[in-house]
Amino acid sequence: MAELAAAEEDAWSDEDWQAFPPLYTLQPHAATREAQLNVWIDLLWRWCKAQNSWTVDVASCDVFVNETINRRLDENGRREVAKAACRAGRGELLENGALFVLEQQPKDLARQLYEWAKATGRLGGVFTLAELDDDGPLAGADARLRTAALDALEAADRCAVFTGATSAEAGVKFFREE
Repeated sequence: MAELAAAEEDAWSDEDWQAFPPLYTLQPHAATREAQLNVWIDLLWRWCKAQNSWTVDVASCDVFVNETINRRLDENGRREVAKAACRAGRGELLENGALFVLEQQPKDLARQLYEWAKATGRLGGVFTLAELDDDGPLAGADARLRTAALDALEAADRCAVFTGATSAEAGVKFFREE
């Protein structure tokens, strides 16, 4: 299976992978299991994108079931997929046990946001989160992803985030490059 994942991953469609019975049993060999978990993470991401919903109840998510071949990834396998997604920076476990699948990497969104602020003359300015939600790379982004991206920018000393009672009161100041 590892060879298939490495050599043919691009050639296989989601339907091909979901019709592949060994995918539904965690593989014992470490390299094969890693390839398998990466396939599951990609399938889960594309499923979330198609559903336009990035929060998943791992215990009951349809992506882990294929009734046509009478296969389902067991509870342990689902937990392993969720943990692997988190390790890869592609998901976050929520307090309720659900998995928040990241539409994109927060660092990538942070870079896009800073480049957008630079290109649109916003460096040095202060903007509410509501304003950022209406325009640019954050438009339509989940609040958790927005927060993670802003945290990444703040950690890189490219902005300061100001809290408020609402997103209309919270704001961001983009720092100019030195």
